[in-house]
Amino acid sequence: MQDIYSDSSDVIQVAPTAQDTKSIPIWIKLLVLFLCLVALVCGGGMLTLVYLVSMAPATYVYPEGKIPQRFLDVAEECGGLQSGENVEFFYSDGFADVKEGFCYVSDQKVAVFYPDDEPPLIVIPYREIKSVELERNESDLVDSIITVHLESEEVWIFVSSEMDRDVDFYEAIRSRIDE
Repeated sequence: MQDIYSDSSDVIQVAPTAQDTKSIPIWIKLLVLFLCLVALVCGGGMLTLVYLVSMAPATYVYPEGKIPQRFLDVAEECGGLQSGENVEFFYSDGFADVKEGFCYVSDQKVAVFYPDDEPPLIVIPYREIKSVELERNESDLVDSIITVHLESEEVWIFVSSEMDRDVDFYEAIRSRIDE
């Protein structure tokens, strides 16, 4: 049997002190911090991009049946769209939100909304339109201009020429007026 008590003078080992261990160099800590910040910024940028792609209006004119309901809800909130009204074409030149500006052609009227204009919403019943012109720009970078002539003023409507829907938008107005 072995004795658990010993008189021997064994040397007791002492744990190394903090100064004996190697610390991580400061440049590595700064590099890790920098990489974490870059990852955070890139992640935030990606989330913003995903939001814009999924929620922002497209760069083309939406035809009837393809208009997102949330855009029609905004048109109703702004006072333009009435119940029972059928929107045939809808276009928003807003970058991130349809509330930045939109226009549409319905079975009852033409509506143009720009929040910074006075008044922000212009509603034009077809009976008030004297004539309409299309100044077509075939570039996808610059919108075409539809000029609606009223009794005493003109209203400019900016619409995208993508997929030639500026022509469709124009024809939807022109076909309803007596020139």
